Amino acid sequence: MKKNIFRAVFCLTLMATATTAIVSCSRSDDNTENNTSTVDPANFKGEIKAGTTVTLDPSKVYNLTGKLLVENGATLIIPAGTVIKGAQGATYLIVDRGGKIFMNGTAEKPVVFQGAQAGQGFWGGVVILGNAPTNRSASGTSTSELGDMVYGGTNKTDNSGIMTYVIIKDSGFKYNPEKEFNGLSLFGVGSGTTVSNIAIMDGADDGIEFFGGNVNASNLLILGCGDDSFDWTEGWQGTVTNVYAARKKEYVNAVEPGNRGIEADTQDTDPNTTNGNGASNPTIKNFTLIGNSKGSESQGMKIRAGSNGVFENIVIANFNVGVDFETQRTYDWFTGANRITNIQFVNVATKSKAKSPFPDAILTAFVEKENQGAGNGTGLPSWAKGWSGVNSFDVADAGN
Repeated sequence: MKKNIFRAVFCLTLMATATTAIVSCSRSDDNTENNTSTVDPANFKGEIKAGTTVTLDPSKVYNLTGKLLVENGATLIIPAGTVIKGAQGATYLIVDRGGKIFMNGTAEKPVVFQGAQAGQGFWGGVVILGNAPTNRSASGTSTSELGDMVYGGTNKTDNSGIMTYVIIKDSGFKYNPEKEFNGLSLFGVGSGTTVSNIAIMDGADDGIEFFGGNVNASNLLILGCGDDSFDWTEGWQGTVTNVYAARKKEYVNAVEPGNRGIEADTQDTDPNTTNGNGASNPTIKNFTLIGNSKGSESQGMKIRAGSNGVFENIVIANFNVGVDFETQRTYDWFTGANRITNIQFVNVATKSKAKSPFPDAILTAFVEKENQGAGNGTGLPSWAKGWSGVNSFDVADAGN
């Protein structure tokens, strides 16, 4: 699904321990201004103001009760072992363009975001805005549907900070029938940003989605999402290595049992755009995508809306369809050169389809070869074990 997920700014009560912040709070009922330097982990929301650095205390649990905004020129540091629990509803963390976030988890002590109660769609998610190009406009920028927050720009190497060894659970709150949060949303994020060792589990919508930008990522574990596991649009051009993404059998009879392993677009309204980065064109290496037969979108990879890309070492298992191509530019891109290599299908009824007079001919663009995908074939790779809270997973755990 393609959606933006911003809302109006909430009143601020912000906690910091290593750094004391002066924070302005504008009450929506009377617009009076108050300043506070108090810290209340039970009511973690509001704004981290420009020029302020806030460091959380990993010995405390932070209860996210609304929207927490890291403004342009502000920095939020989340040390290893910190736990943030989202209250039910549109509670989320968002980093504005020019803001910085440092989630400094380790394998021994990851940073954890989770719902105050476990369950798909309980709280919102994590959103980062950067200054790298998107293709919604000639300037490379776009504005969110809600909250009127601008993202994107011209700086492909923009740096929004570091996310490493981070767990995001129970995300994807749906605040109207058409709009819901992803676990992690990256809007126009640049290649100077570090995204590695991220686990996104039991979310109601997409696991991770790239809206333009040039950010790279590695070691992504995505389990049990209600919609697509891995999603991109708006001209994203980055490199991602080592992704293990799977449905979970616990949700096979749910309203949203999970959809595609990858859903890829250039742009929904103009698949032939030349704005910003132009066509989406990422490099995708070492992926394992595991599904089951439930739902109408049981597809390993749906590549459409003009998206390009290069794919190497892909394992697709237990989906009804392996690879589905839409739009002529996408079809021409992948049949015009050998851009999908070392792909392996495991228990996939229809390996490929396309909107073309000869859909089966697209198989000639593939070099089918047995490979290890994310590192262990259909099994959970070693890089994902332990720190994520998961020690084993295979096709049987995804259902069929």
